[in-house]
Amino acid sequence: MNFWEIITMFGDLKFWIAASIMNLIVCMNIPRKLRKYLVWFVFLVLPSVVISYSITSFLKLIFKVPRPCFSLNECPQTFSFPSGHATVAFAALTVIALYYKNKKIALFLLLFACLVSYSRVVLNVHYFEDIVAGSFIGIATAVTVWKTYESTNFFNRLFTSLKW
Repeated sequence: MNFWEIITMFGDLKFWIAASIMNLIVCMNIPRKLRKYLVWFVFLVLPSVVISYSITSFLKLIFKVPRPCFSLNECPQTFSFPSGHATVAFAALTVIALYYKNKKIALFLLLFACLVSYSRVVLNVHYFEDIVAGSFIGIATAVTVWKTYESTNFFNRLFTSLKW
């Protein structure tokens, strides 16, 4: 497995679902007063990646752009536009950046999302336009989830209502 194949895994929906499940398991096994430092991940990152991935999947069926797949033995059978990996990476990493509210962390996370997205072009499974569109969808979804979280105070009400 090369560098780009490892980097591209951070844009896989399965990676973020697994990270959310692991986070939830850890939350259930630590003292209640420490849970608030981890449980936000499940209620912000997971919705961001699932919603953004769903939007991307729907758009792929509308646009039906074939993949480039130059010199690949195994080309993904789904359509190319927009990039699901770029969408998921930007959705997850943008919402994490918004949560931490630190400019240096935000810059690092967004640059990492760019790297994940670019890996899809390097691996010849997407065009540049695919990752640009995916990044916009991911960012828009993350900001929407974040604004909903902030405006409704949803997380605080949910966390205080949980008795686990």
